[in-house]
Amino acid sequence: HITFSCRSRRPACLLCTRAVASSSLPSGNMTMTTACRFVFMLGLVSRSLTAKVTVSNVEPRTDVNGQLMDIHDGNVFWDAAEGSWLWYGMGYTNCTLETGVIPPRDCPGIYRKFGEGCGFRADHQVNLYSSPDLVTWTYLGDVYPQGGRPEGIYFRPKVLYNPKAEEYVLWINYLPPAFNPLKSYPDATFAVATSKTAAGPFEVVTPSVSIANPGGGDFTVMVDPNSDEGTAYLAYDAWSNSHSVVIEQLTDDWHNSLGNVSTTGSLSEEKNEAPILFERKGTYYLLYGHTCCFCRQGSGAIVMTAPHPLGPWTLADDINPPSGLLGYGERAIKAQCNFVIQASNGQYLYTGDLWATAADKLKSHDLQYWYPLEFDDSTEPPTIQQMGWVDSFEMDV
Repeated sequence: HITFSCRSRRPACLLCTRAVASSSLPSGNMTMTTACRFVFMLGLVSRSLTAKVTVSNVEPRTDVNGQLMDIHDGNVFWDAAEGSWLWYGMGYTNCTLETGVIPPRDCPGIYRKFGEGCGFRADHQVNLYSSPDLVTWTYLGDVYPQGGRPEGIYFRPKVLYNPKAEEYVLWINYLPPAFNPLKSYPDATFAVATSKTAAGPFEVVTPSVSIANPGGGDFTVMVDPNSDEGTAYLAYDAWSNSHSVVIEQLTDDWHNSLGNVSTTGSLSEEKNEAPILFERKGTYYLLYGHTCCFCRQGSGAIVMTAPHPLGPWTLADDINPPSGLLGYGERAIKAQCNFVIQASNGQYLYTGDLWATAADKLKSHDLQYWYPLEFDDSTEPPTIQQMGWVDSFEMDV
């Protein structure tokens, strides 16, 4: 039996406490410091036994049972207690790809009766997969089932683990019932749900968050790794600000936003969405692209950098630009920004949704594009190099 306490409330200490509690350690009394060092050394040993895996961008991902994976616009992170990578994302439940006449042509569901269009159905799931190596995936189920959530349309889920509260926190786009999704967009918001276990079920704690700009669009959330208090942030665009990306600080429990109390105000030009927010070596990176409702042509990946999540932010470059002198050509990567995975080997993996790419024409089987970002550390701040298309790549895990 091991007895210990965590004097610090720093996330690192709390995560260590959680890891110690879930680990098989030698018997006998052990101080928290010693226990943490033991778990850390175990981690070093286990992580040093690396294996090389191949990530494909052209072959559909399958789980350990050979089933095509149904997971999109979510996030991936390493969970110490589970001892695996967790991938949360939307499950589109085998609805057929649709193309309309009225723009946006890849998104006719916004005009159809509420809850019926592909990508806008009320029964779409929030699926969870786990993996030891980012390649071998096991399906764990729907963590936010329809019967346990308010009626509406949900998309773009993101999950964080809060070590202070020892709970998983789900943020997700929420469209309340209306005649059709287009009518619901001005009232769009983010719902927050929590669970003590990774696989849920998640229960709603904040039905509608208090953001500074009503009509919340695409978003992401991030915990600042340089914050002793575990401060978290929300990056999003909104219908009320013409889809300009904004960053706001979250409340201490991550259940809500501080709104106008702690915000950057509008950072991007209008008509942008799908933000990604992450930190590397003290520099914060914000990626986003033009508004793109399930668009098959991709939306770019404009980069901004800052020394702090609340800025000041500086515009860098588009690392997935269109070809041609006038910028009207095709993009090398026809993806919409989704998330950046901070892999255990020190790599940062861009992920983007490749809409309308399923060979069987089912949205649930649309592909995702993964790419190891390359940084130029000779500049200050370090810049991200332009991405290119690769069918596959190898990495150590």
